[in-house]
Amino acid sequence: MLPSIGHLLLLLALSCAVYQIGVNVVAYRMPEARRRPLLSSGFNASLALWWLVCAASGLLIYLFLTDDFSVNYVWAHSAKAQPLGYKVSALWAGQSGSLLFWTLLLTGYCALISVSGKRHERGGDPLQVQLAPTASAVVAGISLLFLYLVCFVTNPFETNPVVAPDGTGMNPLLQNYWMQIHPPTLYLGYVGCSVPFAWAAAALLHRQFGKDWVALVRRWTLIPWLILGMGILMGGKWAYETLGWGGYWAWDPVENASLLPWLTGTAFLHSIMIQGRRGMLKNWNMVLVSLTFLLSIFGTFLTRSGVVSSVHSFAESNIGAYFLVFLAISLVFSFGLIIWRRDELSSEFGFESVLSREGAFMLNNWILLGSAFAVLWGTIYPALREAVDGTSVSVGPPYFNIVMVPLGLMLLALTGIGPLMAWRRTTPAALGRTLVVPLCAALVTAPLLYWLSAWHTGAATAFCLSVFVLAGIVLEFVKGTRARVSMTGERAPQAFANLLLRNRRRYGGYTVHLGIALLFAGFAGSSGFNIETEPITLKPGETMRVGEYTLRFEQLVRPSPMPPEKKDEINAEVAVFLMPPEKITPQTQPMTILRPHIDIFNTSNAPEETQSGDDIQSARRPAIMSNLANDLYLALIEADEKAGTASIKAYLNPLVMWIWISTILFIAGTIIAVWPDRRAALAREHRDDAPAKPVRSAPPVARSKEKTR
Repeated sequence: MLPSIGHLLLLLALSCAVYQIGVNVVAYRMPEARRRPLLSSGFNASLALWWLVCAASGLLIYLFLTDDFSVNYVWAHSAKAQPLGYKVSALWAGQSGSLLFWTLLLTGYCALISVSGKRHERGGDPLQVQLAPTASAVVAGISLLFLYLVCFVTNPFETNPVVAPDGTGMNPLLQNYWMQIHPPTLYLGYVGCSVPFAWAAAALLHRQFGKDWVALVRRWTLIPWLILGMGILMGGKWAYETLGWGGYWAWDPVENASLLPWLTGTAFLHSIMIQGRRGMLKNWNMVLVSLTFLLSIFGTFLTRSGVVSSVHSFAESNIGAYFLVFLAISLVFSFGLIIWRRDELSSEFGFESVLSREGAFMLNNWILLGSAFAVLWGTIYPALREAVDGTSVSVGPPYFNIVMVPLGLMLLALTGIGPLMAWRRTTPAALGRTLVVPLCAALVTAPLLYWLSAWHTGAATAFCLSVFVLAGIVLEFVKGTRARVSMTGERAPQAFANLLLRNRRRYGGYTVHLGIALLFAGFAGSSGFNIETEPITLKPGETMRVGEYTLRFEQLVRPSPMPPEKKDEINAEVAVFLMPPEKITPQTQPMTILRPHIDIFNTSNAPEETQSGDDIQSARRPAIMSNLANDLYLALIEADEKAGTASIKAYLNPLVMWIWISTILFIAGTIIAVWPDRRAALAREHRDDAPAKPVRSAPPVARSKEKTR
């Protein structure tokens, strides 16, 4: 009964999506005076669409919580002993459930766009009122694909002819607390790529490409861009803490698929600033925002079709063809609109100098697009090669490192140089004076790195450039604060706070760039200066050395009581000392005890005597001791309980914590940049309410350096 209700809710949601699209198409062709009732009806349909999908998703979660194994999806991804948190997160653990969750997020964005337009009807942004119904209809059109799939192709409420007494349980690799937050975050950002595309399509249909649209689409792009970036970093954290291989990024095809729209979205966020400032690159920005959306659909195709081999991808299925057809339709729709409006998208001004902020941003765009193409080519080349001549090849980290390291270093350098350049043109002498302090800071760092460790060209260069970026941005904050202190007489802390509040976009961007610098510093430290040992088999009391740490194996232990979802768990207790082994005595207290372990899961409900080796799965869980300087990372490779020995592999990864700390600056900078400016809103209201009358222009006033840079 309940599965049938869930399927009915999805069919009703599909009907609402079709109705909303139809109503908005009809309203678009009608005179403005007659379209209001239709638009109001479409608004209600967007809310009903979201509530219906919410109800279906809630019902599926209820089936998980009540262990209703008559539903095939519940049986395949849950078990009675599965903890409560994993029963909820099982919603997105498999193919059909994750598509339903994707639909939930997509229809949520659809409703959010509709509500934002309705809210602005009561005195707000008239452009948002005009474009919101069309943008909401575009998102509803995208949701049609996912609703069709969960209704007719991969129904999450499909029932089993015979009800099993228990389920098979979630994949052991997914039974980690990151499973509960990483996929939803990644999906929220990935699905969010459709939102700026929808606003762009609405702008093309309504011929609205001015500064108000630039401000609107920038806000609606920044949040999904940030969430997608957080999702990517969370995925790295998950891999780092779960898989036991000492790293956080393996250039896996599904990892690459999430990176592609983030790269093009980053390019769009930079080039849209040029359009807002100079009225340039309108065509280019429409291409970038469309490309970001198309890459998100293409990444979904890669994940769902089985075309590429990945530990993250879902089993091969027939739904890949649906995404490929939808991708072709979206390509024709988006670029057809751009070509249709190409004459109205012409730039108002041209580039005056390559040595300018516009020039730096355009170079940034080309490097980001080059990076996206390099990642895309490395991801799809094995599948293309096999399809052409049947040859099976693999493209791994060596290719990506060779190609992406130089591109990443160029991007990092531009992150430091671009914000220091002026709009329109910068003289070489002025740029040279601005770069003196950051360059000196970077050059001072170079010999220090050589003294600390063996020189690794790529990693050391990245670290020096990170210092260059940090020094340049900090210098900008200092200059701006000093300028406010001299102009207003404020105290330095107050001047700094007002500096952020009065120029949010600029200093929010600087804060994000600080996060980029810390991120690259973490990449450089962990990839270029890390130490890795071969697995060493130790008896109780024996030691091994990694960097400045001495590790002493104590014993093999089991938890008591054993977690119910596991068949077994073997822990290796390892004492950690910050001293040479010869100085350790029986009375010496360790810094800490680390317990790398191996989890063993039973994935079959058959009697134990009839189970095969395929029914037992194991997963290595590392133990990590983190500080600002480095991570001590231990993985238990093998345990011999009869002999009481453990084979342990150790890594010493410098500066990894700075990768995770950088997320704080990403979040803070984005919040600063998108926080509503009350002064701008009041100015807009005054402009809209003021009677039309000629106004004498005020004489030009010399602007401070803070405003003109």
